[in-house]
Amino acid sequence: MEKYIELAYNIINNLLRIQKDDVVSISGEIRNGANAEYALIELPIIEEIAVAIRKKKAFPVLELSTENLKKRFFVEMPDDVFSVPPNYYKNWINSIDIFIEVGWESFSSDFIETSEKQIKKFKDSTQSVMEHLFEQRKKLIFLNFPTHELAGFINAEYEELLNSYLNAVNCNYNLLKIYGNELHEKFFSYSNYLITSKDEKLSLKILRDKIEIFDGDTSNKQVVVMPTGLAEIQLDRQNLDGVFFADKIYYKNKTYDNVKIKFENGAVRYVAFTEDKTGNYHMQSELTNSIEECYLTVGFNKNIFNYTNYFSYDRCIDGNVSLKFFDRSYKPIFISCLNAEIEKRM
Repeated sequence: MEKYIELAYNIINNLLRIQKDDVVSISGEIRNGANAEYALIELPIIEEIAVAIRKKKAFPVLELSTENLKKRFFVEMPDDVFSVPPNYYKNWINSIDIFIEVGWESFSSDFIETSEKQIKKFKDSTQSVMEHLFEQRKKLIFLNFPTHELAGFINAEYEELLNSYLNAVNCNYNLLKIYGNELHEKFFSYSNYLITSKDEKLSLKILRDKIEIFDGDTSNKQVVVMPTGLAEIQLDRQNLDGVFFADKIYYKNKTYDNVKIKFENGAVRYVAFTEDKTGNYHMQSELTNSIEECYLTVGFNKNIFNYTNYFSYDRCIDGNVSLKFFDRSYKPIFISCLNAEIEKRM
């Protein structure tokens, strides 16, 4: 497909800048479970990426699994299988320069129902592998490619979700870096700000030395999650005062629309929902009891325009202002307003 050819070229040449003789792992999945109707949905983009890599005189290594096989590994394997030192995987890591994970599940596991036992097995079995990957400074790219399953989770039309994704990922990465640098300069020069959202005002103080720019530049980021185009700045929690009106709240596999949150000295005093639905009380409790660490995030990807209900895409919308909190299990809570304005507070 033409749109995948152009996207693959952009990723390989302008985002990753693959060089001759690089070895690139491409991981994908055949969906032979509940969504078997779309079993091969990742294959076209995998093929185009592999072809684009080979055209650079580099070497693509396809790592394909199946949905059922992944589940069976954690259900049917004896526990001692997971305690075996994964020397094979470490040798594999040593031979690869860049790892590309095509699917969205590895990054957004909150959508998948997994037992605590399976989660523990996965963490125990992969911890040393991931540690080795980071020690070796290997690049890890999550393409975050959408599927019909993801569209079902977030109640979105798949074609619209796919088009939003393709537009966001197939951006001009040179311009994206310029936009990111401009935001860095803006926030590096001042600490106290006022956010206006739907006529509500929230004052906050940023930590100017804690600004991170996510613009797809793999030279200074070991892990890149797509789409990209995001500034993330740590906040001084105790200086959050006022009201923030959120178009969206994203938490685990749920979204909440049009929510008003009142802050006093960093504490959440009340959460007012315009829609009465199951989960409101739980969401209010998680926000009220969120840990102290929190962030201001500002999107600057000019190729994505509308909400999709998927936080990983929406937080990169140009001008989208979000506050990022964490529950007591360190799961993220995103509070987002697309039309908020930020100005210096004197």
